[in-house]
Amino acid sequence: MIKVKSEADKVCVAKAQEAGQGHLFERWDELSQEDQRGLLRDLRSVNFQLVKRLLHQRRQGQDSGLELDMLAPAQVDSPADANGTQLEKACPNAEAALSEGKIALFLLAGGIGLGSPTEPTGMLPVGPISGKSLFQLHAEKIRALNRRYKTSLPLHILIHPDHLDATSEFFKVENHFGLNPSDVHFVPQPLLPLIDRRGRFLRTEPGKLALSPNGHGGVLDGYLNPEGVEELRKNGIEQLFFFQADNPMVRVGDPAFLEHHLTGDYEVSSKYIERLDNEEDLGVFCRIGDTTGVIRYTTLPEQERNSRETDGSPGFAVGDMAAHIFKLDFISRIHEESLQLPFHTSEKTVSFINRQGELERATEPNCFEFSCYLYDALWSAEKNSIVYADRNAEFSPIKNMGGESSSLSAQQDLSQLYAGWLQRCGVEFTGKAGAVTPTVEISPLYALSETELKSRADLPEEITDDILLTGGKT
Repeated sequence: MIKVKSEADKVCVAKAQEAGQGHLFERWDELSQEDQRGLLRDLRSVNFQLVKRLLHQRRQGQDSGLELDMLAPAQVDSPADANGTQLEKACPNAEAALSEGKIALFLLAGGIGLGSPTEPTGMLPVGPISGKSLFQLHAEKIRALNRRYKTSLPLHILIHPDHLDATSEFFKVENHFGLNPSDVHFVPQPLLPLIDRRGRFLRTEPGKLALSPNGHGGVLDGYLNPEGVEELRKNGIEQLFFFQADNPMVRVGDPAFLEHHLTGDYEVSSKYIERLDNEEDLGVFCRIGDTTGVIRYTTLPEQERNSRETDGSPGFAVGDMAAHIFKLDFISRIHEESLQLPFHTSEKTVSFINRQGELERATEPNCFEFSCYLYDALWSAEKNSIVYADRNAEFSPIKNMGGESSSLSAQQDLSQLYAGWLQRCGVEFTGKAGAVTPTVEISPLYALSETELKSRADLPEEITDDILLTGGKT
């Protein structure tokens, strides 16, 4: 038995050894006290029972447990108009729910940052002119909602633990972008060990386990456990609106979407966009019998994955844009019925500390990552809805540092969106003939939607150059 000081540390060591992870304590006496403390700290965070279950499932070749040979295209709803503008009229249920503070917003901002391992994607610049961050843009949308409905909606930000301090400090320095600090909650995303092909934990440093986020579905077992759900209920929350940080065009708290959800009394409502091709990296809404959910496009059976309509479009074209509304009662039912989200495995390439205590740089996949996803809960919903969204108006994800699906492409998409708003509001673009369309940026604090923009009395009549409309001023 290695020497540790506290009873808690002894229990931690015993659990790790019982789980077959005793190799982590080889050369223990050669570690600095700081590295010893760090390794024990990481081990205390491990759910060994869950890891045992995941390893068993891995050996059994289990993943989602779905009958993929019975897949059919999902049935969808289209309450929006054909242009996807969703004119905000006749939304009494949504307006009441928003104004009465019955909606909680969940910003999914976990994962490793694109530009830096210490900075989340939410800090990337996305304002076409201002260069404001994704976090600021989303916060301004929420401020605009608060102002419109005379409310103060809570914002829960699911963030990678390594980004927690940087993100909370970023919000603090920026005065929470005008949000009430007491409404902003930073939720560290649970982590799981990366496991090699022999079922062993790895170390990336002498005193640090190789850990990875367990996927945004982990929020249901962690932060939204029965106690967390009850706390939300005490605060008057009835619906949870989930959205991704990396999509600057998402309509946060969309009243039309919320109205459809509430009117239909759905347990879950989701937005979908039409997939461009069979290889687009989007989850795919599918149906198995009477249930509907999402399948990762990489796990679609070959026939379904390659199927096409007569016009050449994908046969399974209903793509998940990761915007969902969950009824709080549905999450309670998940816990009451002990429904468990499946964990999916993927291969990872990770450099690790070998038995000689040296860093060994891996050049090919050498371990597995386990993740669960929020969308897997949809299969358990007794009544759900999938609503059309125009990808040109609501979807421009940031997945890469440059080129397609990057911060730059998102800025261009936002500018085109705002320019279209202005043109349909009667504003003329009168630049020189053949000139590039001016760059346009409209702050949510100036107008949260095209409908709101049309109601403003201070719109310019014409635009000849780049323009930024922010906070009521041009």
